[in-house]
Order: sequence, then structure tokens, then C-alpha cells
Amino acid sequence: MIPLQIKNNGTVVEGYDITVVGGPASWATVEPAQVSLYPGTATTATVTFRPPRSATTAVGSQRFGVVITPRDNPNNAVVPEGVVEILPFLDTTAELVPRTSQGRRGKHQVAIDNRGNVPVNVLVTAGSEGNRALLSVDPVGLVIPPGEARFTKVRAKGRRAIWRGQPVTHNFVVEVTPENSTPVDLDGSYVQTPVIPKWLIWALIGLILLAAALAALWFTLLKPTIESQAKEAAEEAAADAEKAAGEAKKNAEAANGAATNAQKSADKADQVAGVKPAPKVILTDVSRRLHVDPLGGGGTDAQNYDIVDEGVYRLTDVVLSNPQGDFGRAVLLVDGEVQMDVALENFRDLDFHFVSPIVASERIRLLVTCRTPGTPPDAPPATRCDTSALLGGTLSVPSS
Repeated sequence: MIPLQIKNNGTVVEGYDITVVGGPASWATVEPAQVSLYPGTATTATVTFRPPRSATTAVGSQRFGVVITPRDNPNNAVVPEGVVEILPFLDTTAELVPRTSQGRRGKHQVAIDNRGNVPVNVLVTAGSEGNRALLSVDPVGLVIPPGEARFTKVRAKGRRAIWRGQPVTHNFVVEVTPENSTPVDLDGSYVQTPVIPKWLIWALIGLILLAAALAALWFTLLKPTIESQAKEAAEEAAADAEKAAGEAKKNAEAANGAATNAQKSADKADQVAGVKPAPKVILTDVSRRLHVDPLGGGGTDAQNYDIVDEGVYRLTDVVLSNPQGDFGRAVLLVDGEVQMDVALENFRDLDFHFVSPIVASERIRLLVTCRTPGTPPDAPPATRCDTSALLGGTLSVPSS
């Protein structure tokens, strides 16, 4: 509110109309808007600004003027000017659509609406109850202009496939954190369904019953009708078969002798050529967890998985875990070559499954550089990062 003093310096009673002009005029009021003054007297009016809490209200200075117009002498109007400063405000809302997904994989979207009057940076993360589901967010960071909305995708899947049985519900929380504002938690759920649905079992039962009905029809109706015809045909065929069997026996004896001679020749050829049988290999499914906890502020830590001598490890699955939400860098090296290079702040859980395995014959190494440790749930801020990699694959070793 701004006080405005009006004085009648004339010699007659005068009435005045008071209005506001400029950008703020639509949300400014004057009380009173009309006054009458005797000569030499003064009064005070109040100009009140009520800018709407809307994204359309621009931040910054806006000039305005107050027009004071004498009713009897409108040409003698005066316009004092002023400046009103519009401050920024933050108002960010978010919604998870749909709240519940179902299937072998769940797909959701987070709609984030910036209702404030300044751009806002938003960080989106997701975590499941008991870490039983794998969640990915794309993109993780967004910049939303005033009065606009942006969307990010959230995908969910179970850590292990359910082949049959009852569906399993995984509850999760998506946290939308606007810069310099209160985070918004969105509850959701993903119903993981079995790979083999119930209807397939009933369909198999139906097929078995249909096959049983057809078999009963065959033995009770069709078989007696054609049995006599088949018997006559079988007798003729038996005679022909007996004759053919005699000839086949002679041919088989001759072929057996030829095969024996051929085998002897092959054995001698192998001995002459020095052929050795292929070595046998032992295959084992092997999982290894590499865990590092470097100090914040640029600390580095690493852990190795050394492959046994003469062994070959075929890496098929990698699950990276960043439960604290640390900031830094994680590098996965296989036999000294970089296979993955990711920023810790881009994920909480991140999994990879390779159609063509990554072959390692010497060492797999997890190297982490900790820039800023995160904050564990229900705990004070950490001084170390907490990063791990779960490796899955097959180890082949020659048998002794």
C-alpha cells in the first residue's frame, strides 16, 4: 500500500477522480477513488497493489502512474509516478500417471507443472520399497519455464522374473525436488505379473480334455469300423514285409561288414594324423558384488574381481547401485578397457543386460570417484560415497 496526499490549492471547492495507469493498473486499487476538498485542505488516498500469484506476473520493476483529475478542470490533471517491485515465488506441483501399472514391466510418467513466475530446476529420483524393484528415470534433471509443464518417464521392473503364481506388488516413491523448494513425494505401485498366465494353464487343461475326448471317439466308434479292413491290409503288408525283411537282413549284414572296415581305417588314420580330442571345459554361473566407499571431496576407491588362471568370464548382467544419491563418477573396466562410465547423480539403481556377453580373462575393476556424498534415509549426511556393482555371468575353466 502506498499513501497518496492530495491538496486543493485553488480558491473553490473541487472534486477529484483518482485512477492508476501503467502495467500494474489491472491489479491496483485506490481508496477512496473520488474526493472533494475545500480550498486549502488536503486528504490522503491509499493505492493498494495486489499482483496475482500467477506465472504471467513478471518478476522485476514495473512503473506506474496515479492520475488525479479535477472534475471542473480536467486539463489540470497531475500524474505522480512510482515503481513497484514484483518478487519471485515458487509453486511446483507434480503428478504420477498412472499411479499403478501392471505387466512384466511398468511404465509411468511424471507431469511437473511450474506455477511460479521464475524458471525452476527440478531433480527427479525414484526408489522402491525394500529395493525389490528396479526403477529408471529419464530424464533425471529438468528446467521448467514459468507457466509450463514438462514430463519425465519412470520405468519399473522386478529384480527377478515370476514364472507362475500370484502377481507381486512393488510399492515405490518418486521424489520431485525443485531447487530451493520443498520436495514432492509421489507414491506409486507396479504389479509384476507371472510370465505364464493363469489362462494358459486352463487352456492346456482344455486341450488335454479335448484330446481325451477324441481318443475315446476313436476307440469306441472309428476303430471297430476300420479294424476289419485294416486286418486284411495288414496281412498283405505282413507278407510283403517278411519278404522285404529277408532282403534287408542280407543288406544289413553287408553294410555292417563295410562299416567295421571303415571304422578300422578311420582309427588308423587318427593314429597317423595324431588327432587329439578337444579339451573339456567346466562352466559355472558366478555372481560377484564389488563395493567401494571413497571419501567425499574427490576421494577415489576401487575393488577388483580377478579371473582365475586359464579361466574366461562372460559378463552378461551388471546392476549398479547408488542408494545414498551420491554425486561423482563410476567406471567399470574389463581387462583394462573402459566398458561403462556413468555419473552417480544420474541414478539410484541402474541395470544392464547384454545379448552378447563381455569377455574377461584377467580382471574386472570398479573405480569410483566421490565428489559429494548423499544423505542416507533417516540418517545424518554421509562422509563417504556408497557404490556397488553386482556382476552376473558364466565362468569357464578347463577341466584337469
